[in-house]
Amino acid sequence: MSRPEHTHQVIGLAAMFQAGQLADRIAATGQCLDQPVEALLAGTMNLSPSDYEHVYPSLADLRPGFTLLRDALAGKQSNDNVRAVGYALALMHLTTRLRKDDSLMSILGNRLEALDAQRAHFDRLASAEFCHRLAGIYVDTLGTLKFRIKVQGEPEHLRNEDNAARIRALFLAGVRGGVLWQQAGGRRWHLLLQRKRLLEACDAILRQSLH
Repeated sequence: MSRPEHTHQVIGLAAMFQAGQLADRIAATGQCLDQPVEALLAGTMNLSPSDYEHVYPSLADLRPGFTLLRDALAGKQSNDNVRAVGYALALMHLTTRLRKDDSLMSILGNRLEALDAQRAHFDRLASAEFCHRLAGIYVDTLGTLKFRIKVQGEPEHLRNEDNAARIRALFLAGVRGGVLWQQAGGRRWHLLLQRKRLLEACDAILRQSLH
């Protein structure tokens, strides 16, 4: 049986995997659905949640992330999701780098608080305008770290400024999931040595919350 900490860990992991999947879709096709993006960005802007579940109140909106995570844990990785999983793993590393820098963490938190105070000026979190604001925060904070995530895709889509902003906003959202994952005790080696328990927790959420 999975334990509460494993449930909390897979919620953070699902957010990372969903961010990677959506970023890959934008890079490859220039398009993705707004709702799963909205869910991730809402979690990023939920700065003072009372518990893990309140960061992402509707786990159904993280279905793509849970599904990709489950497949990866079960060894069902296909050519279609190799890049998405790679981005998720890169977001884990980026999260670790960020959390070792207290000053950068503070700056990031302050920038998000300032943006949160202006949310009423934006129609939707998934709007191009809001994504550009989040992308600016990403560039000014996580973008200053030596580790960079290299995005692959169609040049015409990657050159589009709105697409680039959405990808950066999603990577910022993925790091938010990464912070939750680490706060729940998650470590990269758990993906190997605690794979079965994480898979059980992921399956339980898919069965109970996403039907």
